[in-house]
Amino acid sequence: KEFDTEKLLTNPRRTNAVASFATAESFLAYVKRHATPSSTVTWCHFNPQTFELSFKAVLDDHSPGWAGWRAHRAEFTPAMSAEWKAWKGAHKTAMSQVVFAEWLQEHEEDIATADFMPTSLQLMTMATEFVANEEHTLKSAVRLQSGGVRLTYIADPDKGTVEEMRLFEKFALGIPVFHGGAAWRIIARLKYRNNGGKVQFFYELVRADRVHQSAAEELITQVREALGAVPLLMGTCT
Repeated sequence: KEFDTEKLLTNPRRTNAVASFATAESFLAYVKRHATPSSTVTWCHFNPQTFELSFKAVLDDHSPGWAGWRAHRAEFTPAMSAEWKAWKGAHKTAMSQVVFAEWLQEHEEDIATADFMPTSLQLMTMATEFVANEEHTLKSAVRLQSGGVRLTYIADPDKGTVEEMRLFEKFALGIPVFHGGAAWRIIARLKYRNNGGKVQFFYELVRADRVHQSAAEELITQVREALGAVPLLMGTCT
């Protein structure tokens, strides 16, 4: 009967480990520490339809004329940022005026000013006006030359008093796609529905898929450059 005496040795005969990392920096640091020029290969799986993205380094891979054990690996799957999950999660979700105002207040730091888009302060002012007019009846919506929409409300139907407020059609976000990553600019269209005299607001992110893909491609490039001589292959390994 044969006995495995590896545990009696000072060191194992070979490295056998699968390390998973939460950040690209930790993943790269581990790969660089253990990589060897002839037997380390890094793989990247990216699905352009679902945007699934993951990295896997095989530190004892096969090399020409030599079979590797392929048992020592490092893995990294980028996590989506909290901001990205929040704004994507509420994409096209109708909100009452109060809920919409609270949403803007909670996420005001994500609003970016660019190309004459409204600032977070302007959006918050608008949201406050929406709340103040919540119980009024929507009378008309007139498109402005500036690109916004002016909503006219009847505050007191008996006296014919009207109140006006301006609604911005678009606003910009500056949020990271991946946790710990750089911020990306995304345009959101602001829309409303007249539901029995009550207004519901929602937004639509404009081509968020392209932003997601660009962020993924940038991360892949950053990892490839940081690996240096270690090859990064597009595909999967088992």
